[in-house]
Amino acid sequence: MKINISSNKTAPLKSITENIDTRYADSLVTVLISKKEGSMTFIAGKPPLCSYCTLILDTSSTHLEDAQFSIDGSFAKQLPNYFSSNEDIKLSINTLPSSAASIELIHNDMKSNENALRRCECVDVYEGHLTYIKESSQRPTNPVPKASLERVIYESSELMPFEFLEINVDKQHCRIQRDGDVEEVHLPDNLELHDSMVLTEEISRKLNYLCKNTESDVIEFVQQGELLTFKTPETTLTYSLAGVEEFFAKKPLKFINEKHVVVDFLAVKNEVRHCSSEYKTIKKADDALLYLSGDKAAIAFIMPPFEFVHPITVTETCSETKNSESLYRFSLKALLGINISDLTQAASTRVDILKYENDERKLGVYFSLENTLPHRTISIEKDESQLPKVVALLEELNQSQADTNTLNKKQEVQKDLFGYIMGKEEEY
Repeated sequence: MKINISSNKTAPLKSITENIDTRYADSLVTVLISKKEGSMTFIAGKPPLCSYCTLILDTSSTHLEDAQFSIDGSFAKQLPNYFSSNEDIKLSINTLPSSAASIELIHNDMKSNENALRRCECVDVYEGHLTYIKESSQRPTNPVPKASLERVIYESSELMPFEFLEINVDKQHCRIQRDGDVEEVHLPDNLELHDSMVLTEEISRKLNYLCKNTESDVIEFVQQGELLTFKTPETTLTYSLAGVEEFFAKKPLKFINEKHVVVDFLAVKNEVRHCSSEYKTIKKADDALLYLSGDKAAIAFIMPPFEFVHPITVTETCSETKNSESLYRFSLKALLGINISDLTQAASTRVDILKYENDERKLGVYFSLENTLPHRTISIEKDESQLPKVVALLEELNQSQADTNTLNKKQEVQKDLFGYIMGKEEEY
């Protein structure tokens, strides 16, 4: 059989092959060929987490026969990569009287400008894939306009990172789980979705790819327990929602904003990164201090033989906490895990100390000044045992800077006076 898949029809295949996990030796992809339909179906994954797509073959395909077989997942994963984006996928399937023997292609290696033959033996069809595709076709789904899903994808990207995101149309709220904690906000305005939906970050990204690569205006979906399935005319994808029942059972923790400041977060991260990378003792201890007092902030490290303090610029603070001094302890690794590129303005980032109803505290870092929920949170502990030491170090630093400024001013006055005297002498 000579198989020709037009280049403008290959996007669904890539969405399937990207999900193939080649870490397992028994990773298989099943291929179904229908002579009557003139189509080729690829099924990948381990049941029940499978995906499949059906591609209509170009009319230049020849000697088509009904066939079903499986091939090695590593070979299938590379199929789209052996052809350029504007090149048709051309395959040859060698058959025996009762089965397919091998599948092969000619790979034009652009790096060496030489053609290579790529052949893979076929094996008996994987029955688990046939069962999945049969059950999937019988599973009732809910149709939703693609435009609505695209809005969901946009809103979810604004709320990343998260472990789970529930869009509940009945209660008109979004529930978000980050770092194991659940928070709740109102649904965004004008979000038209007729059925509730739960996403993970990975599912949101793959759903985005699905929307971009289907010509259909409607996408069907169904959630069954810990499985979420999306369908387009070309593709069916099933994803895992493992842990979603625990997510549903969790109640949002209420919290108060104990402290609120807007700081240069880039400076915070640079100081933490510097001390972590250059001082093994500090890195091993994984322990840093955050000082907050009204319109002042600083990062400090107090551990023998080191006593470091680095003031951080504060551009805004909550008026209710202007005159109170506090010291908090946090993990260097946790803070360095917050990606600055995710923030709209790293030089003026909203940072809050959030105190939850269970008495735990977290450092909330916000995507923008307008957000009501933090973009990322890390655990933080109020510990003022070193507060006198940090305050003393800051006073020493301020006094040293004041002395330096006074000395500089004296030198400037002396320089001006010397210039004046020399000028007078030249007049005589």
